[in-house]
Amino acid sequence: MAASVASREEVNILLLGETGAGKSTFINAFANYFKFNSLDEAISGEINVLITCESSTQECEAYVFPVDENKVIRLIDTPGIGDTRGIEHDKKNFENILNCISQYDYLNGICILLKPNNARLNIIFKYCIQELLSHLHKNAKDNIVFCFTNTRGTFFRPGDTLPVLKRQLSEIQKKSDIEIKICKDTVYCFDNESFRFLAAVKKGMSFTDKEIFASSWEKSANESMRLLEHVINCTPHKIIDTISLNNARQIVMILYKPLAEVILNIQENIVQVEKLKKEIQRSDITAEEFKSKLYIPYIELELNQLERPRVVCTNSICKKSDVDKTAESCHVKWKMLNAFMQKRNGVMIFGKCKSCGCSAKKHKAIFYESISKYSEKFDKNIENKISENKLDQIDKQNHIKMLQEKIDQLKVQQNTVDNIVIQFTQFLTQNAIATFNDTYAEYLDYIICLEKKKKNSSKNYNNEILEGLEETKRKYDEKVKAIKNKIENGEPPSCSPSIENIFSLVQQLYNLPNIGQYLQNVKKEERKTLKYRERHYKVSGNQNRKLTRVLNALAKILKNAV
Repeated sequence: MAASVASREEVNILLLGETGAGKSTFINAFANYFKFNSLDEAISGEINVLITCESSTQECEAYVFPVDENKVIRLIDTPGIGDTRGIEHDKKNFENILNCISQYDYLNGICILLKPNNARLNIIFKYCIQELLSHLHKNAKDNIVFCFTNTRGTFFRPGDTLPVLKRQLSEIQKKSDIEIKICKDTVYCFDNESFRFLAAVKKGMSFTDKEIFASSWEKSANESMRLLEHVINCTPHKIIDTISLNNARQIVMILYKPLAEVILNIQENIVQVEKLKKEIQRSDITAEEFKSKLYIPYIELELNQLERPRVVCTNSICKKSDVDKTAESCHVKWKMLNAFMQKRNGVMIFGKCKSCGCSAKKHKAIFYESISKYSEKFDKNIENKISENKLDQIDKQNHIKMLQEKIDQLKVQQNTVDNIVIQFTQFLTQNAIATFNDTYAEYLDYIICLEKKKKNSSKNYNNEILEGLEETKRKYDEKVKAIKNKIENGEPPSCSPSIENIFSLVQQLYNLPNIGQYLQNVKKEERKTLKYRERHYKVSGNQNRKLTRVLNALAKILKNAV
């Protein structure tokens, strides 16, 4: 299941809408409605600009507002639906939205932002409502509200969009028996032009119709607080119990990277044990040399959580690469990382990294790194003989046999991981909303790239490690190709895993000796990375009178929940 990052004292509101509906302006205005009682107060104060007008939301991003002690309101911004790049990109955006919300226990509100006088709602409804309800429990309908933006021109009413909206909802009810209500509690009208006016005033521009903007501010601020009161009083939609398909997707995606690292770790351990076995098999080995090699070499994976994430280049010919362990960071500051992931001009030139010059496609965001620690372990029987000072009784052939058994165990373990990964990939391929993006293959390529750099920089590099990785990748590619060919030809793939199978396979991985604990640690650490996808803002200044009303409602709900 997805890690929970929310508590009962948090109000989580998901914002959905077509491109250009005004989600970013809505968030900017919302922050300032929290902070100021009126437009005049905002003009004389310091405004919050959370999202610049130049940027468009490329990834889901949460904006967290601490509004009282231990109480926060979280607005989850999402990419716009109706992307100019086509339906396929809309599907990818929606898959990202599902991945994002599955990090939380619940949603209090699902706000669909619409423009008034919009007679064409097919695209937004297909992806905002029909797709959403296909992945969440039908009870999510009770948390859906409709927020109309830019409504001053329609006298703060939905305009011609409302009858179209009602027809679409009626069709949904006929097909799915799901009723999404249209009433005062589910319809909200804003015009956040007053925020744009405020931003212009702060830049020294002057206007003669300030009273109009002040009125818009008052009406929109009141609607914002009415919206908050409503979603606070709604029964929270529990995601963790109802989004099992997406949870299965997400946990697989989380495990892909560490599983690629596990494959490398198994290869390294096989090479180490093989090397020791060959040394002991030497005909000229002395008794003293043999006694010094009675251990079993083991390389253990440990997790190192980075204080801050970084972007690394995975290009094997990158001149900036660090050939020791990992690729060198191109961007270490979160602002730069976020800008890079959104492909902004500040860190990119014509799709290439400004730091190293390689293509953006060759870069990955890294939130943690794995550390390999070498140790020498002793078999229990050998430990007993060492303690009893009976090393002369240890048989050389028996020890060689024990090392071979260890090698066989590692190969069985690798085969188990390989088979589970293929089932994961088959599951994702069949259940992807958008075209499946094979991140496991990408991570394997990344690790192979790093191993090639090690090989080129060290004469002592054991080529068997690289050969083992490349053979694993080759077999994986062949199996994935076979799965995709069957799907394209309309043939049902054999033994298609169910959601229950996926969670069972995950548990099987967790139970594997040594590497199982590492995979569990990665899963636990993953929840901590969410803080880098959230922006926290302190609501400073005088206490907003409207906000006090909302806080009282929230306090009442929390008291009743205890």
